[in-house]
Amino acid sequence: MTTRYVIYGAGAIGAAVGAHLWRTGHPSLLVGRAAHVNRIRKAGLTLVTPDETFVLHVPAAVDLRETGVLPDDVILLCVKSQDTETALKEIRDAGADPKSVPVFCLQNGITNEDRSLRLFENVHGVMLNVPGVYLEPGVVSNPIRGNAGFMDIGRYPVGTDEVTHRTVSDLIEAGYAVNAHDRVMEAKRAKFLGNLGNALGAITDGAGDSASFLRAVRQEGEACLHASGLAFENPEEFNARVARSRGETSMAPGQRNLGSTWQSLMRGATSLETDFLNGEVVRIGRLHGVPTPHNEVLQETVARMHASGSRPGRFTVADLEEFVTTRG
Repeated sequence: MTTRYVIYGAGAIGAAVGAHLWRTGHPSLLVGRAAHVNRIRKAGLTLVTPDETFVLHVPAAVDLRETGVLPDDVILLCVKSQDTETALKEIRDAGADPKSVPVFCLQNGITNEDRSLRLFENVHGVMLNVPGVYLEPGVVSNPIRGNAGFMDIGRYPVGTDEVTHRTVSDLIEAGYAVNAHDRVMEAKRAKFLGNLGNALGAITDGAGDSASFLRAVRQEGEACLHASGLAFENPEEFNARVARSRGETSMAPGQRNLGSTWQSLMRGATSLETDFLNGEVVRIGRLHGVPTPHNEVLQETVARMHASGSRPGRFTVADLEEFVTTRG
């Protein structure tokens, strides 16, 4: 059996994962935006790492129906959370068998696996701690030494299976540190708390001392997870575990990366994932009566910036603190 990995959402993370799999002998297909795919088809995908730059002629498509879904395909879902439903329907319409085709959610956020289960039976969660930068078509950066990044992988909602372990093995061969995890959503929720700061970097462009504001954002997130009965790995233990396995980020001179939301604003992306990060905290808070003013401010401010076409740095941490105070 030859597994082909279909990377659905070939952005900063997806394109790099597909490139590493391809260069280590694992059949792969990148499915992404037209400008990115057209550049890859014309000149190959440029994968930049601290030690080497690869130009890889990975097969790429704008529409999965160009090849269809093969019987032994594994879907690596790498789209932003706001695009999950559309992507899943497109995958199904391309011929994926809802009963058998494995779908792995290589995504930030904690709702994608449950949404995937509406359409596909064989769903896996993936906790990603992988640096990636995608700012121009045809070029992605994986700025890390030691390995390509760290992942936990397990079935949703719990457990592992043969497909889990085979995929773990292939990703290890591709250069990642990967762990099969029976309760992967607990790790994903711990990572989710960290991702709540993505909006902050996008708003301020990294300027100012954001530690106090960020602490309040994450405390609200923890309170909401507790209120909803969603178990999560202790954040300190999670961070220590990741640090033991993950390589060391190594940015090129002049290269910046303040998170996926920052990259989206820099590229002028048509949509952002904030509603499924900070917005998910807000949603849970409203259900359970937990105040979430700091997450509300981040969600609303990013939405306002996106609607007006603003680039990172429009507001300061002091501005955000004032917005919270004004909410009363």
